[in-house]
Amino acid sequence: MIATLYERHNDIVGNRAFEFDASFHTIRNDIRVLELKYPIYTRIGAGGGVFILDSSRLQQRWLTVHQRELLMDVCSALDDERALLMKSIIGGLPP
Repeated sequence: MIATLYERHNDIVGNRAFEFDASFHTIRNDIRVLELKYPIYTRIGAGGGVFILDSSRLQQRWLTVHQRELLMDVCSALDDERALLMKSIIGGLPP
């Protein structure tokens, strides 16, 4: 959810619910939890929705699901020491 919000910069709960095949209630709860860790906020009413702080977009460091899967696949081609290092790097980046 965070990755798509970084891409779009803002969205409405209805879109989030449709995209993730979840109820409005579930999406609102997820957003409340994500607000504790990520620089996002909500606004109610006309022009409202879920937003990411403009200043954080320049500093984003996250992986998409596909990027994470690719990097994990690459680990199998590395020696044990490098595979552990790569996995520690992957683990340090939020999904």
